[in-house]
Amino acid sequence: MQAITPKIASDLASLVYDIRTPTARGIYRFNRHSESTRYFDFDLSDGPVTGVTGTWFDRLMNRRTGFAIIGKGKDYYRDHVAVAIRGTKMTSGRDWLTNGNVGISGSDTGSSVHAGFNRAFQSMKPLFEQSLSPLVQARTTVHCVGHSLGGALASLTADWVKARYGCNVNLYTFGAPRVGLRNFAMNHTGSLGSSNIFRCTHGADPVPLVPLWPFHHAPLDGLEYRLDYGQGIDAAAHGMHATDTPGYVNTANSDDWGILNARSNEIFTPVVLDYEQRHQASFTSYWAEKIGNALLTLLKNAGKLSAIMAQATIGTGLTFYDLLARTLEEVAAASVQFAEQTRGLLGHMLVFARQAVTTVRDLSFSFIRWVFDRTLGSLYRAARNAIDYLS
Repeated sequence: MQAITPKIASDLASLVYDIRTPTARGIYRFNRHSESTRYFDFDLSDGPVTGVTGTWFDRLMNRRTGFAIIGKGKDYYRDHVAVAIRGTKMTSGRDWLTNGNVGISGSDTGSSVHAGFNRAFQSMKPLFEQSLSPLVQARTTVHCVGHSLGGALASLTADWVKARYGCNVNLYTFGAPRVGLRNFAMNHTGSLGSSNIFRCTHGADPVPLVPLWPFHHAPLDGLEYRLDYGQGIDAAAHGMHATDTPGYVNTANSDDWGILNARSNEIFTPVVLDYEQRHQASFTSYWAEKIGNALLTLLKNAGKLSAIMAQATIGTGLTFYDLLARTLEEVAAASVQFAEQTRGLLGHMLVFARQAVTTVRDLSFSFIRWVFDRTLGSLYRAARNAIDYLS
């Protein structure tokens, strides 16, 4: 299945930001020359695909803004269609991406996904169908592209396009958050194929780290294109446009996916953290992943993982983390070994969250829940700052 190049994909992900609002005369247009328009014809005479995201008040008032563009392929990309979806700046301190109380809902294909992403996609779906139905046939290849929250929406769009039209679908995301639970990641990978999912990240970008477990990235084999190996967690690493450093447009400036830095991460590597070594942790993507694996290891060793995963499918994020804290309290009380493993996990979480007090003596529900709040809060604040950086 023919893919577009990294250069075209990143250009599309950048170009779509131009159509958020029309000009003073009510005209939608691109603000610059684009590599993408050489290969795809974007008809903006009727405007872009609009959608509703942001706060509950935005949804109540049905505040629609331009969110996606659809282009028909030309010449070399005849029988191809490009769908590019933009990200969004924060509209509220309790935005639906970086709010720890993450809701879960069923996607169009029956998998468990982030409720905020799903609401936004559902607000766009009728316009997607109206625009795509005349263009898509069985032999068509549809390229779904997005940056940041647009990458999450591109994932849901690709999932729906594949189910709705049965055509070839490629997905390209830049700095995208996790979209759904394990069943979504597994079904999404199986439907599109791992080799047709191009997930691009920067090492210091916090947005791909959220929402936290039990959400998963697709493809489920962990394949990603790590375009920049920045250290720590840095809001600037989330930038899309060429004026940002490093910028996803700059680091994806290639005509060949094969020469980019593809790597495959283990989705689950057993990790047991020693409490006495807790000060080695740092506020980095490496430690975010390692702490997540340590949590999974503890739950698996205690025989609690299946029950937690079942609860994650039916509960909200807030209920889930309450349940998780209650479960860890029970696990720690079960044996000295599990108590030490729990202390090691919590101690590393506090150092990761850059808390002044990192001593762990209390393994009660209230303390464990407080540690979760500190850890979630530090990571979500970093993601919130990264999305604010897009302005």
